[in-house]
Amino acid sequence: MTEPLWALAAGCVPDAMPWDIPRIAQRAGFLSSGMWVDPETTWTADALARTRSALKDTGIALVDAEVIWLGDEHAASDNQKLVVDVALELGARNVLCVSRHQDRSAAIAQFRSLCEQAGSELRVVLEIGEFTSVRSLAAAREFVTEADHPAAGILLDLMHINRSGDELPDLADRLFPYVQACDFQQASAEMSGMDYIEAAVDGRSCLGEGEVSREWLAQVCAADIDVSLEIRSKPLRDEFPDPFERGEQIFRRCQRSAWC
Repeated sequence: MTEPLWALAAGCVPDAMPWDIPRIAQRAGFLSSGMWVDPETTWTADALARTRSALKDTGIALVDAEVIWLGDEHAASDNQKLVVDVALELGARNVLCVSRHQDRSAAIAQFRSLCEQAGSELRVVLEIGEFTSVRSLAAAREFVTEADHPAAGILLDLMHINRSGDELPDLADRLFPYVQACDFQQASAEMSGMDYIEAAVDGRSCLGEGEVSREWLAQVCAADIDVSLEIRSKPLRDEFPDPFERGEQIFRRCQRSAWC
């Protein structure tokens, strides 16, 4: 068995270019990170080469590449396929999908086509969320069951699981390749719409600094599962505008061993 990853999520440093994320993670002390792949903004022609070089220089392993938005069409788009291609090229373990598709059967078909593209080299994971068309763990299970592909999985984000009212499932289940961990205020569970989106992208905090179940944190940290620290925090961004310094703060304040 390989050591489970403890990664700096790309969402911690939304102000960083993709190829800087591995360097931020390495300087902070991490051995792994996530990766933004946005074909419409930062992912320009030389992005793949620059990011591949940064990964080689740092030795950082990628827990995931994100994000693919499911929607609009029945078939996967060129941009969606590009994210999967980049994830494969960079050796990411997972590629993250979020569904906003209004046609459930079309969303499942789109998701399955991405799984077929990923093959056996990459997990294609569906994230649940109040702001998506898949809002509960039960709905996500039904979705990936109908997709019926071994690459398909579900991303467990502690904040979204808490918002959905679900219990933390068995982390040994192969359906869950990794967890996005963070702390947060319990008031977020009562939010909806833009209020919840704002809490999810700006209101998270380092482990032990919010109101998340300490039992959940202990289970996640003790489990043999990859963890991506999704500490999307406006207070942290304001206090530490330098993403390198912010990464160091997250690493120092979020130690897996503190919860095992």
